[in-house]
Amino acid sequence: MIAVVFVAGSVWPLVAVALVLGLGAGVACTRRAQRRLEAALGPRAEALAGRPAHGALRGLAAVLAAGLGGVVLLQPAWGLAGGVPAGADVILCLDASRSMAARDVLPSRWQAAQRQIAALADGALGARLGLVVFAGEARLAVPLTGDVAAVAELAAALAPGAVERGGTDPGAAIDLALQALQRSGATRGSIVVLGDGEDFAGDGPAAAARARAAGAVVHCLGFGREAASKIVVETAAGQEFLRAANGQDVLTRLERAQLDAVARAGGGRSAVAAADGDLRRWFREEMAPRAVAAAVHAGAAEPAHGYAAFLCAAILCWMLRTCLPERRRCERS
Repeated sequence: MIAVVFVAGSVWPLVAVALVLGLGAGVACTRRAQRRLEAALGPRAEALAGRPAHGALRGLAAVLAAGLGGVVLLQPAWGLAGGVPAGADVILCLDASRSMAARDVLPSRWQAAQRQIAALADGALGARLGLVVFAGEARLAVPLTGDVAAVAELAAALAPGAVERGGTDPGAAIDLALQALQRSGATRGSIVVLGDGEDFAGDGPAAAARARAAGAVVHCLGFGREAASKIVVETAAGQEFLRAANGQDVLTRLERAQLDAVARAGGGRSAVAAADGDLRRWFREEMAPRAVAAAVHAGAAEPAHGYAAFLCAAILCWMLRTCLPERRRCERS
């Protein structure tokens, strides 16, 4: 897996402004030259100097050359020098409340979340993973470790109700995950909340904002459907629907708005799980590049610079523009 990072990515607004101004100046200069030529030669300008030619292709080559030059200024890097893995630090916060036993997604919300964790462990090369399980309270099941397979195995061995205190408090899980990151020295780590979005304490967005202020990013991956669903539990008599104290069946639904609010406050992604590899894809697209950027900016690692390819492509585009004739001689009748 190659994590692409821009070493000077923070200056992209300046680069974008410079490109727009440069291209605008180029268009203005071309038009000014055309007006001067027409003023000097008069009506016979095309007959003497030739008709404009390859204007669109020359313009496209110029735009491509400028764009590739802008990428060069951002200093792209293909991961770390020597093929060193990204070394991302990720704490998974797994909702272990009873509502995760709902089967509105097959085989259940809980098993879908377990599959996401297993897929992540298979593809998290060089990462450290940790696991927090939560319901009405949160507990650290696995501190950050490079043994990512062990995290997946422990998650596979758990079941809804693993945390005795009922309810759902993702804010407590995020706070505990942040503490675990800080104790391990992972100041730029990632936190992923895997659950159905229920938040009885209502502290999820505030906790995510605290994590973001401390340097972490909070993502949310949701499980379930927004239509109400009953919860199946195992009893001595077999499978039954979970009932409240008043004897009514407990209903649960995916709280997508809550997930979005937490992720927005934490500066991360929010989505409803659609395939078993969603979390692994996030790791490849978001978490690993972020870990590379943090290591490079901290001076702890050397990036594998990749600007040479973009620079060569920019030069070739500009050479193409130069080689294309600006005017074509008119044939005499």
